[in-house]
Amino acid sequence: MGRLSDLNGNENDQLEIFFINKELPRNHYSILIQPIEYGLEFREEQIEQKNILEDGNESIYTTTVFLGFNLLVFEKDGWQYILSIDKRNSDIVTKEVLLQIANSIK
Repeated sequence: MGRLSDLNGNENDQLEIFFINKELPRNHYSILIQPIEYGLEFREEQIEQKNILEDGNESIYTTTVFLGFNLLVFEKDGWQYILSIDKRNSDIVTKEVLLQIANSIK
């Protein structure tokens, strides 16, 4: 599923893509893409780990910002990408899997 929000002004413009397993609804994953200038900001204490992606961009990994979700956040070509996974699946979709997905975005 997906949703494109194009509301008045640019600050709320975003593309959300949801992947939901119909047989295991708790196995859902999402990608949120929004302009960098309106993206989320993180305090140092919210950042669990920083990583450098294959293209040289930095990513941050956090498990404390949104209750119930682990996030990998990075910026590329004027956009902020937020990859999120339900914490109940963090043993299956690990930080390393989220990094592989981030590295696949060209």
